[in-house]
Amino acid sequence: MSFRFASVHTIRSPSQRALAEQWDRLAAGRPFPAFTEYRPDPAIHDPKQLVVWNIEGSGRLRKFRALYQGENVADAFNTAWAGKTMEQVVPMSLRRPALDAAKECANSGCIVYMVLSTWDSWDNRIDCERLLLPFGTNGKVEHLLGSLQLTNVPNAARRKRALGHFEIHTEIIKSGRIKSGFTQPQLEEAAAKNGNAAGQPSTDSRRASRRNVRRAARINFARQSLTCMVRDISATGASIEAKDIAGIPDQFRMRIEMESAERRCAVVWRKPTRIGIEFR
Repeated sequence: MSFRFASVHTIRSPSQRALAEQWDRLAAGRPFPAFTEYRPDPAIHDPKQLVVWNIEGSGRLRKFRALYQGENVADAFNTAWAGKTMEQVVPMSLRRPALDAAKECANSGCIVYMVLSTWDSWDNRIDCERLLLPFGTNGKVEHLLGSLQLTNVPNAARRKRALGHFEIHTEIIKSGRIKSGFTQPQLEEAAAKNGNAAGQPSTDSRRASRRNVRRAARINFARQSLTCMVRDISATGASIEAKDIAGIPDQFRMRIEMESAERRCAVVWRKPTRIGIEFR
């Protein structure tokens, strides 16, 4: 299958769109966030509709193994997935689109969204909206978080029978991939109103999109070390807060939580409690 680039507004489900936006904010200037950064929030999306896949191996030997399966997914498929691979649990009629989407998500590091459609015994259309979010470190996708939502299925009894309808006939009516960075225009619009007044560079002068975050980090310089808080970040720089801002030199090294590598940093502007830095 081919997956063309799409907008986040392609996602029809409000809760799936909110989940995608949470993922994008966690990415904070990276192609995708680490899975350890993800904190499930039932207020954003029902955990019963989620599946977590671990990626094992690479190339033709790559497998997607289920680590977690929500109750609604278990009801729909009437089987426990934990510890099993995608090939083992997805019915043959749905296996190719399911695996194609998972491979695309793992290869591209993009969100993958699909809508599959079928008809029930009462001639009612049933749609299955499938969202896959990539997570990983050092540029490698290591986990996939999947959301499955059935529409026009009024109760659990019909949800259990829905799979049989998809096995008889399935039509892919929508598919696409979504790159990280789609929440940035909203953040930049807010920052543009306050940036110049706060003594920071305007958003027009920044070379890369920034995102508001709240991540702890460790600054190291001249055999000294102190804790700081990263408040916004992009691929080229960030702004940080610390108690002793005045004591931070113009160049230092910084390691952000959940990241293994240190970043070389240079200060480009200063305020009493915050500094702007550029990654070197």
